[in-house]
Amino acid sequence: MKQLLVPILVFLFLPSTSVTAQGGDGRVVDRIVAVVGDEIITESELQIQLLQENIPTDNSVMRRRVLDAMMNDKLVLAQAVLDSVEVTEEEVTRRLEEQIRKITRYYGSEQRLQQVTGMTVAQMKRDFRDDIRKRAMMETIQQMKFGSMDVTHREVLAFYETYRDSLKPVPEQVELRQIAIFPRVVESFRASAREKAERILDSLRNGANFEELARRHSDDVGSARNGGSLGLARRGVFVREFEQAAFALEPGQVSDVVETQFGYHIIKLKEKMGEAIEAQHILIKVEKTGESDQAAIDTLNVLRQRILDGADFAALARQYSEDEATRKFGGTLGLVEVPELSDDMKTVQQQLSEGDISEPVKIELGSDYAYAIVQLLRRVPPHPPTLEDDYQRIANFARFYKQNREYAKWIDSIKENVSWEVRE
Repeated sequence: MKQLLVPILVFLFLPSTSVTAQGGDGRVVDRIVAVVGDEIITESELQIQLLQENIPTDNSVMRRRVLDAMMNDKLVLAQAVLDSVEVTEEEVTRRLEEQIRKITRYYGSEQRLQQVTGMTVAQMKRDFRDDIRKRAMMETIQQMKFGSMDVTHREVLAFYETYRDSLKPVPEQVELRQIAIFPRVVESFRASAREKAERILDSLRNGANFEELARRHSDDVGSARNGGSLGLARRGVFVREFEQAAFALEPGQVSDVVETQFGYHIIKLKEKMGEAIEAQHILIKVEKTGESDQAAIDTLNVLRQRILDGADFAALARQYSEDEATRKFGGTLGLVEVPELSDDMKTVQQQLSEGDISEPVKIELGSDYAYAIVQLLRRVPPHPPTLEDDYQRIANFARFYKQNREYAKWIDSIKENVSWEVRE
């Protein structure tokens, strides 16, 4: 479950603006509005949460509901600590990388993200790692407590009879399948990028200034302006190849050219403190080209024509698609609610009638992009949920209702063992 029970009320990677109040002598103050165990909730944190949820800050009823939900999060964290819940560094790193990818997509680029937040990605990884760990601990203990909770057929029927008139209509749904292919990097461009990195490394070995070359040549815009600095980072923050090379260096040393999924790096170690390092790098990216894209498009056009001539879509998807999540299922994405589709898929499905296959289109796939041909298998119009057509959806609502009811009881029991106080 992505967000088990009550929605998470911690927002990371906010612009570097704080909500504060002025004391009578002009000093900026930030009073504590609640204490839960060893954790506090400040007025500014509550104000930010209200803004994030578009709730007027003078709405006292909603303000208290939001504060209660934030306190519940702290109570769950306190229980996770009491129960010695642990999460691995690998899991924290995975979650952190995922959060950064999401927020980078939201702002459009790492450069724009840095402009808005005033922080490099490396700083974010360092500063928000503990928040991510706490969130992971909370989700883990909730999963342990409620993840296996299910509902019986009788409970589903009872829930439906009680709440059928208040259940939201099922939005439009579509059943899609796809064959996706990633553009390949042209080898000549890969070789050219490596040659450029090797020339920069030669300059460094002949006495050139690392910071200056980083500012002039690095394709990592966020760190380039800081002379290639990635800030202080713990083990587990960087991709494996980069990390192995960086941690093998001694302070002041410069690495050979290191290849990762991002391109070619030259790394300089500034400082090492146990399991943390402060490194600089110069990144030379290996760009995909119009030639790379066209090769993927041409392949998909051939496959599309084969399907139009009678070949089986699912069989070709299992053979040629490079989307690991759908390939083994013949490319099917299943029955998906249209509002849940990515923007590119929303656009594609709007142009298709049942049975149609799209021309090759560019789609977002993971942290990369690909080209795909998409077939619309069926379209289901919006409708009130019924047991006959939407049993699983209704069962999910019933399970969520049951989980929240048990969650409230659990929170009450935690309050008996963890100190808490509202200072409103």
